Formats: sequence, C-alpha cells, structure tokens
Amino acid sequence: MEPEQFHEFLKYSKGRMEGLADSDKLHLFMDWCNRKNFEELMLRLSSESRGGWGENIFLDFTTKRIIISKKKFFRKFLDLGYVAGMAPYPYLILSEKVKNSDIMKKSASIDVNSILLRPQSFYVWYNEVERIEIRKGTETVVHNMMGSMIQTNFLTITTGEKTYDFKLPTKKDGHFDRIFFWLDSLIPVTVIKT
Repeated sequence: MEPEQFHEFLKYSKGRMEGLADSDKLHLFMDWCNRKNFEELMLRLSSESRGGWGENIFLDFTTKRIIISKKKFFRKFLDLGYVAGMAPYPYLILSEKVKNSDIMKKSASIDVNSILLRPQSFYVWYNEVERIEIRKGTETVVHNMMGSMIQTNFLTITTGEKTYDFKLPTKKDGHFDRIFFWLDSLIPVTVIKT
C-alpha cells in the first residue's frame, strides 16, 4: 500500500474509530483493505536459530496469508524487529500522534509482492492453517545479575500437510503476551497459547 492509499483509509475512517478498541480499529483497516483488494502487512515476527548465526527469517502476517521469507545476510545483524510484531501502518493507526511525515516514510510502505520475490520465500493461506501455537520458552531462561529472562519463545504453524516450527527471539519480537494478543486478535486462525 502506498502512502496515498493509506491517506484514503484515514479519510474513510475519520469519525468511525472513535470509541473502538485497538483491535477493532485494525479490523476496520483490514476490512477496508479487503474491500479495496489490498493485501497489507499487519504483523511481522523475526525467527532465528543458533542465536542469530543460523537461519534467520521473517514471518509476515498479511490480511490474507502468512509469508515466510529468508532475511538478507546483513539484515539479520541490523534487524531490530517491530514493536510486538506490529507493522508500520497498523502501528500508525493506533498511534496517538500520527504525523504526515510518518506516513510518507518509505519504511511505512511495505510491498507484499516484493516480500514474495525474496529467495526461498513461500506462503501459507490462512484457510490452509489448522492452528497456530505460541509457547513461552521456559527452557531458554537466562539468569544473571539483572534477574531472569526468557531468551526465546516458540511458534508452531500447523496445516493439514505440514508443521512449521519457529524460534522467536524476545529481544526482536517483544513481549510474549502482546504478540499473542495481536496474533489472536488479527489473524483468522485459531491461536493457542501454551
């Protein structure tokens, strides 16, 4: 979606979002995207193995499907992740201080088709997914002078034919409960928290 199209949504939603819960505001956005036949990125999670030195991928949850794509070599070292997985436009919808300059930034506009062009990318339609399970990585707890913290959480996507397992680093993907909340609120698939 281009910034002009996002401005069109903001005009459409003006007055409609008052009093709505955050998840309802994003459902309004998703419904508008589907009516206009836009596939928009809603959530992005980072997955990595072996502390970032192994396989590094993006899990992109759009309005229509889940896209799994390999990160570029340098991106795996420079990627800071999103706030609880929230993509730029959905984040701007919920932000109290949306400015025109925020909307016009190149980073706010992510073309789903360009994600699909990455090498080794593939996707799973939501109607193929039986369930998604997210689990706190209690076995990845690290103890130090600052206290204890979980290093990695786990996400499993189950279809009728295959199961995909992903490790979600907490430093890049944010708080477990926020990730679960947005997954459960926004995607049309059963999400189980274990």
